Parts: sequence; structure tokens; C-alpha cells
Amino acid sequence: MKFHTLFLTLMLTANNALSADFMLNAKGDAPLYQSVLPKEVYQQSRADDLQDLTIINAAGEQVPYALLRYHDLHPQTAVTKDVKPLKVYPIADEQIGNSDGRNSVIKYFENSGGSVALTLEHNQMVKLNRSVYLVDAGKTHPPLQTFTVAWMGQENKLLPIDIEASNDLENWTSAGHAVLLKTSPLDNAEKSDIALDTLIQNTITLDYAVEARYFKISPTNKNSDWLRMTNISAEYDSVRPLSPEILWQNMPLIKRDESNKDNGITDIDFESQGRIAASYLRVQLPENNTITSATVQARNKNDAPWQTITNASLYRMDKAGKAYANPDIALNAATWRYWRLQFNQANGGIGAENPTLSLGWMPQTVVWNARGQAPFYLRVGTGPAIVSAVDVTSLIPDYKVEKVMQLPKASLVASTTNASVASATTSNSWASAPDYKTWFLWAGLAFGVLLLAGMAVSLFKVDSNEK
Repeated sequence: MKFHTLFLTLMLTANNALSADFMLNAKGDAPLYQSVLPKEVYQQSRADDLQDLTIINAAGEQVPYALLRYHDLHPQTAVTKDVKPLKVYPIADEQIGNSDGRNSVIKYFENSGGSVALTLEHNQMVKLNRSVYLVDAGKTHPPLQTFTVAWMGQENKLLPIDIEASNDLENWTSAGHAVLLKTSPLDNAEKSDIALDTLIQNTITLDYAVEARYFKISPTNKNSDWLRMTNISAEYDSVRPLSPEILWQNMPLIKRDESNKDNGITDIDFESQGRIAASYLRVQLPENNTITSATVQARNKNDAPWQTITNASLYRMDKAGKAYANPDIALNAATWRYWRLQFNQANGGIGAENPTLSLGWMPQTVVWNARGQAPFYLRVGTGPAIVSAVDVTSLIPDYKVEKVMQLPKASLVASTTNASVASATTSNSWASAPDYKTWFLWAGLAFGVLLLAGMAVSLFKVDSNEK
């Protein structure tokens, strides 16, 4: 009996050695709770889609739960419904500072009718010192946060700009900063046998949705060459988009490979530290005044071929005390272990220093049944014998998002009440886990053999004494 009890203890210890427990701070006696999963849960999971997650009560019994994606509870209902070309007028900045200049602008917008094209004659005015573009969005319009711009010339240059908003052309407030970029495929093609696409960043995203009538677009560096704008359009959204709560995890650099240096190719490889279904990539370039592009590739095994995920334009610059960098890259959610940034020297390449790469994802919410006695624990890291994940309608038959949002919240705190949690780390959960079960099975077998040998020796001694 003692051996059987010891063996079970060893097996339970082996099963828990890989897991990490998080205490669920549930207050009250509600039947259902909601808990947003922190980054640490994802870091400890050793299965795709958190299939090794369980929730247990004080008696060690598993309780049912449902996992809800971020978008299940926070639907992104903002859909672009209208793109409208706007009236634009170039003018010397100092002219806006007097009433005559403002009146001439107003008359132009009133008399221009439906015309939105900028003529060559108008663009000649851009050559004036401190020239700016004035944009008329109309007396009334939906909240505006995005412009798209087209311009002539100025290829292969980063053009940092400032945007201000006003209702009277006299009082202006800052609405945001942006950078425009357009590369020349012809110039690049002359340097490489590889056919290259033009890199373009022609979107202006304001810091907030604005309902003002007028906008002023001006160069950040007043003494720099200015672009010749051909048109500008507004993108109106039916509903203002939500800003998702994104969790980020940096990926350590594995290696930098320049074996294809003759072809101008540099491969920089990274390894994810968890089974993260990434929806965003954040690439941060190491050097200022960098304009380049990269091919993003991924794979799960060292001997598997690389798969192309996307291509992205990348840049970084500091002008007039303002930093400009490429936005985060949106992805279709996918779980990959190894990631590669491939740079082509003909597309700008990368300097001697290495960029950083981070994975971003939106946290899920777990809805769980508080059956049994507290405390309750969320365990992740080892596959459960019985999976207790259910559809949310099994917990909430008349499921609606509003009903989940009304559930009491239970936060998660890393437990320190058992050895398995105390030893839990944020090491790479992709790595093969130590096979504690096999070790303990062999240890148990060896212990059993020794126990039987001891019993045999004891019986032999007793038999000898009786003789």
C-alpha cells in the first residue's frame, strides 16, 4: 500500500511539474465569472489555441469553461463606407495670418464647385517659401480620421508633415503628424535584376477623429523641398474604430545570415517564446534615416521550408524633434515558432545593426463555472485527461455579449502555493518538455524491484532461521 501511494504521488508530481497555476480571485458566490487572460498564461501554454488549459476548484475537480476571442466581446464594427475627394488649395503660410488671405481662400473654395484637381498653375504656388496646403472637408461631415494623398515627384524621400484643424482658418489645433514615402521602382531595378514594386506610404492618420471644416498640411521642416500634391481624399468610417488592447512579446534574435550577400539578401531570424497566435508584428529599425522593405517569413520546424507571410514597407527617421516609424503590421492570426525578416539591398537593405521583432495579439476572455469550493485555479502547461472547454452557450444558453460583460470579474495571480508554480518560468514553451513521467516510471520500477528484492531477502532469512 505504501508503494502504491508513493507511486501515485510521484505520478501526480510528474504531471504537475510542467504546469503553471494561476489563482482566480473570485469574490462572492456567483455561478459564472469572466477573466481576461494575461500574457503569462500564453507564455506557459504548450499547446496551440490554449488546449492545455484547465480550471480546477479546491478539491482538484475540473470545472467547465468557454474561451471567447477579443473580437467576440469587442466587435470591430467600424467599416469604411465612403471615400470622398476633397478641395485643396496651396497658399503661402503667412497669407493665412491676415483676413485678406483667409477671405481669398474661402472664396476659392466656394467658387471651385465640384473641382478637386490641383492644376499645374496651383502647384507653382508651392514653390513659395513656407507654402502649405489647405483642405476643405465641407461644412458638415462625419468624424474624419484618415486621408489618402497623391503627389508628383519626390521619389525615394521621406516627407514628414504636420496636420492642423480649424473651423475658421484663424484658430488652429494640432491634429497629428505623418510621413509620406514613395520609392522609384525604376531606380531600384537599375541596381538589381530582381523586379521590385514601388514602396508607398500615402495614408495620413490623425490622432483623433475630427469634425472641423478646414485642415492645414505643412512640412515639418519648413526649409525642406515640398511635394506637388495632385489630390487628397477623405475616408469616412460609419463607426469610429475601437483601439484593441494588444499584448506584446519580444522575440530573441537567433542568427543573421548574409550567405546570399552577392545577391543583396540579408536574412535575420527570430524565435517566438510561446505558442502565440499573432495578429500583429512590430518591426523596429535600429538606425535613423532608414527606408527599406522586408519580406516576412515563418515556419515551425528548423527543417521546414520558409513560408512567406507578407511584405512590408519599413522606415525610421527623426525630424525636428519628432520620431517617425512604420506602423505595426497586421496579420491573419497564426501560430509560428520561427520568424524571418528578409531584406534586399536593392530595396534599401538593412545596416550593420539588427532590428527588433515583436509579436502582438489580443487577449482572450475565459468564462468559467464556479462549481465547488474556492479557491479556484487556472492551470496551463500540461494536457488534461478530460477537456472541460465547452461552447459559451452551454454556460449561458441565451448568450449575448452584454450578458458576458455583466458577469463579475476574477483576476488571475500566479500561485505560489505549490512547487509546480514556484518553478514555472517564462522559458520557451515550444521547447520539448522534460519527460518527468518517464523518469518517474523508471524510478518507480527500480524502486519496486528493490522492494521485491528486499522482501525476498527478508523471507530467505526467516526461512533460514526456522531451519
